Order: sequence, then C-alpha cells, then structure tokens
Amino acid sequence: MAKFVSSILIGCGLAFGLTGCSKEPVKIVSAQMVDHLDRGSGNFDRLFEVCFDQPLGSNYYHKIVIISKENLKIEGEGPLKPMASDPNNPCYVRNLYLYINKNSPVDARNLIKDYMVPGNIRQLLIQIYLEAPQGKEPPIAEKLFTNL
Repeated sequence: MAKFVSSILIGCGLAFGLTGCSKEPVKIVSAQMVDHLDRGSGNFDRLFEVCFDQPLGSNYYHKIVIISKENLKIEGEGPLKPMASDPNNPCYVRNLYLYINKNSPVDARNLIKDYMVPGNIRQLLIQIYLEAPQGKEPPIAEKLFTNL
C-alpha cells in the first residue's frame, strides 16, 4: 500500500511540477442528448451535453461510451478544457461525430445520425481523468446515464 501511495505522489509531482495535485475534483451532474443546435450544416445535429457541478478550471481528459436502444455503440475520448468563450458555464456540448475513429462501426456517421437521437439512448457512460490515461488508472469521476 505504501508503494502505491508513494507512486501516486511521485506521479502527481511529475505531472504537476512541484505544485502537487492541484486540479479541483469534478462532479458530473447531468447529461442529455441535444439535436436542436444545428443551423442547417448537418455537422452539429448530433450532440450530447454534460454538466458538472461547477465550471472546469483546469484541463481534464474524458472517455465516453454511448449505446443506443438498437445496441449501436460509439466510444471516444479526448481533452476537456476550460471554456474561454464562456468560463462560467459548467456544461459542455460535445459533437458525437468527433468520436468517430478507426474502431467505429462502418458508416458510423450515418448510424449516429439515424440512431443517436434524444429518447433513443439506452446508456451513456462518461469518465473523467486528470490526464490521458496511460494504463489502468481509475477515473476521478464517472457516471452512467440511462434512457436519454
């Protein structure tokens, strides 16, 4: 146990210099599917919104898994940064198309358009990390939402 604690302290020291583990804890409050922000481009017609208990003050990393009622599964990850344009807003709107990657199903864009709509999401799992995970480190915040 002491070895584990010392490795965490060393990891925090390396990651954040001599300031220690200074990132604020985050608490995921809500999530919802959003489909009313697109103004005709077709690029922002499938979004989800995640809200925290307070605006993010530091950079974090997140992973998501979204499963539709038809079992279409979209997984992705990426950075979460404080919003310069709206620093007091605790909610982030994320474009689902940005999560398309080499592991996505064939024709993922059309599948997202057809199935990732409000009322058709069975599960949305979101995990927040201090930084991009290098191994099996646990998330600092995690929440599973159902029936969105």
